[in-house]
Amino acid sequence: MKVFLVKPPIRGCMVEIGRHVPIGLAYVSSALRAAGHETEIFDSLAYTEDNHVVPDAELTTIERAKLERHPRWRHIMHWGARTERIEAALAASEADVVGISCMFTPYYESAYELARMAKRVLPNAKVILGGQHGTVAFPHVLEVPEIDAVMLGEAEVTTVALLDAFATGRPLTELLGVAFRCGEGLCDCATPGTPHIRPRAPFVADLDSLAPPAADQLDFDRYGNAVTLITSRGCPFSCSFCTVHATVGKQFRARDPQRVVDEIEHYVNVHGVRRFLVEDDNFTFDIERVHAICQEIVRRQLDVRLSLPNGMTVVKLTEDLVESMVSAGFDDLFLGLETTDAARLRKMRKGFTSLDKVSAGVALFEKFGLTASAAIIVGLPDQSLDAIVQDAVNLVLAGVEFWTNPFYPIYGSPDYQTCLSRGIVDPLTDPALFDQFNFAFANGVLAADELYTAWVGTLAMALWPKYVLEGAERREQGPVSAAEAGARLVEHSMAQLDPESPEELPATVRAIRETADGLLALGHPLGCVCVMQHVADADKGAGADQFCRFAGDMIAAAIALYSGQPQVSAQVGAQTAGDAEGCSFMVRPTGDERIGRIQRRFVELLDENRRDAELVAAEAVPL
Repeated sequence: MKVFLVKPPIRGCMVEIGRHVPIGLAYVSSALRAAGHETEIFDSLAYTEDNHVVPDAELTTIERAKLERHPRWRHIMHWGARTERIEAALAASEADVVGISCMFTPYYESAYELARMAKRVLPNAKVILGGQHGTVAFPHVLEVPEIDAVMLGEAEVTTVALLDAFATGRPLTELLGVAFRCGEGLCDCATPGTPHIRPRAPFVADLDSLAPPAADQLDFDRYGNAVTLITSRGCPFSCSFCTVHATVGKQFRARDPQRVVDEIEHYVNVHGVRRFLVEDDNFTFDIERVHAICQEIVRRQLDVRLSLPNGMTVVKLTEDLVESMVSAGFDDLFLGLETTDAARLRKMRKGFTSLDKVSAGVALFEKFGLTASAAIIVGLPDQSLDAIVQDAVNLVLAGVEFWTNPFYPIYGSPDYQTCLSRGIVDPLTDPALFDQFNFAFANGVLAADELYTAWVGTLAMALWPKYVLEGAERREQGPVSAAEAGARLVEHSMAQLDPESPEELPATVRAIRETADGLLALGHPLGCVCVMQHVADADKGAGADQFCRFAGDMIAAAIALYSGQPQVSAQVGAQTAGDAEGCSFMVRPTGDERIGRIQRRFVELLDENRRDAELVAAEAVPL
């Protein structure tokens, strides 16, 4: 059978997703080819040249709801191949089966629309959907008539069995790990009844028994000459915000270190790839295995760079392990912290970590010349403003680089159930609204707009920690004007810009001009949200003229933190600024008490904690 495996585009207010090789589809493709099927992989997200702001006339009902609820943004972004490109690829495939991967529940609309397109273009083809969304939300998927079956969990073995059943006409009622509607020719029931939800298939015990991913079907130029590696599956931890157990289970299963390095060497020698994204859920769970992989990379003298996009934990982190990882080529690492609040960490089932442990881990990497950072979540259920600010302040004062992500209830996670029980969301809420960057809900303490303002404040501290600390010192000497704060932001901002990796900085200020209306902040053309998002046609679509206001919000928050005076921003565009390079923003004082209260609290807690730290340090000095 001809099988067209496709990853759909994504649409939302903002998308935090890199150009990662669709490794799951590549594994399924290899398994199907080994079984005699003809396969093709189409990754919509690889076509970044098609990224665009969605025109107003093309917005769906739920997308309009997202915009109505969002405190600030007025656009929906389409990330990935345009409809015309996908439709042409579908038609050219002449596929008998279309397999759709849907990993993120908030973006299910694009996957469902792709299923409808597949049935329209290839009316005789079977359409199946798999991935995290299908696994945790299969009742929702089965409401789409164009989707014939849903794959549950790991798909390499179950998809082969499903296609064999399609080819022979056998009913699916004896298969494992599949869900489908009764009475549509896929079962032998005398009369149609409720959907069939077959028990989950056992997780693949021996990962080395799987055929290597279909690397020959991937265009590595579209992924920055980087490839995704899966060296293990399963995570024994039970973090409350995560749903990884639904897809790959709790039991840690690992590949042989020699086989892992064989794959790395294959990519180096055959495809010229030297950048590897190890997307294990818990790569460092088995320390001896990590040592073995690193030592084998060093022994073979493979000049490669490796990173862990899903982060790593501080559990079992030792100097020997860090030295081994650095020598093998690991870089761009972050440690999952989530919060500095020990009590909340225990509630999140992450009591094994702490700020002290993360700080010690970061110091270990720095000892070997490598910068590591931390990651925290903002707006957890019932998290107060002070708790949010305290997390960022603690990290800045500890000298730990960090990044922050807004909390959202992942469908099927324990935290989702918590949000249901506390009335933060309800069972009838459309899951598309659980978009990470949508801010469609309060958290039980703070309103949605307050959560957005607080998140932006933490990002300003994360982007410019030295600038924020300098501002605290400067305020001790007397009042600070916004103009002075803006001028200092330019110095700090430009010093951080790396032309080789501009996407890492979503708000880079290259100049500040005083005007009668406020401060005009000129963004650098290499460091802005539009660059980070690879967006084209930013002059079209609903809210496109304000596409980068997020960058302006961070700039305003930073100037407020430095000067102690609440600030807001508005995007005015390069043309208004009289400068054709980069986006520009007008920053001015605000009388909005809600914004002012939040920004002032950042300043107050930073100053209080900084003074306390100085007192502790002074008392520790012997007389």
